[in-house]
Amino acid sequence: MSILAIIAQICNGIGTLINAIGISVKDKQKLLLIFIIGNIFCALAVGLLGAVSGTLVLIIFVIETIINYFWEKKHDKYPIWMIALYIIIPCAVLIATATTPWDILPIAAGVLFPLAMVSKGFVLRLLNMLSVVVWVPYNFVFGQYVGAISCAIFTIVNLVAIIRFDLLKQKEK
Repeated sequence: MSILAIIAQICNGIGTLINAIGISVKDKQKLLLIFIIGNIFCALAVGLLGAVSGTLVLIIFVIETIINYFWEKKHDKYPIWMIALYIIIPCAVLIATATTPWDILPIAAGVLFPLAMVSKGFVLRLLNMLSVVVWVPYNFVFGQYVGAISCAIFTIVNLVAIIRFDLLKQKEK
């Protein structure tokens, strides 16, 4: 494994760990800030390995999360046009940059992640978890083994958060 590949593995591990910590944060503003940092690391990691579509989608996620951070400070709801743009733009980028059938996988994340960011509570955690699941095979194919393992771990952490914050609280009521 080259030094570049090792650096990419480390970057993805750090990014996914940051995102995993973030999913347990109840405050939405803090959650968004944590996702910005985590996704920057993940974008760098897949970019170092030449996964262009995945890198671009993760950069789009960072931009969307930054927009959401500032939007939520002034507004309670997201307009439908904004949600539509959040879905259309990653799809257009993927269509323009896809070179292998594997490059299609980030399109699912490109749809699920923005829907998660405009959601709350259980729906946010569920959609975010589903958007991570599609990265497992993508990361594996592009040699981002730590990313694939990290995404699997992140899925487990997210399930714990769903159980802790959503299912157990439902039982208490």
